[in-house]
Amino acid sequence: DRIYFCTSIDNKYADRKPNPGMAFKSKRDFPSVDLSKSIMIGNKMSDMQFGKNAGMYTVYLKTTHPVLELPHPDIDFAFNDLADFAKACQPASKAL
Repeated sequence: DRIYFCTSIDNKYADRKPNPGMAFKSKRDFPSVDLSKSIMIGNKMSDMQFGKNAGMYTVYLKTTHPVLELPHPDIDFAFNDLADFAKACQPASKAL
């Protein structure tokens, strides 16, 4: 387990979103991580751009910007909140 964060306020810094530096560090630290099968979940466009720049799927949560016009090229899926995303990930229950 590891937590990655960026303290720089320089937008050109490799680890500052939307630049993918932190994703690439995680890949280096955990070689089994497949970024093309990873998901970036966030509520800001910089989160979505970070995910796309790293080659991930993106899930946008409408919690802070619910009126963002969709579809958007940086957003693969959108949900109202994390609970709605979690529900969508649950397997459908089978009727007996």
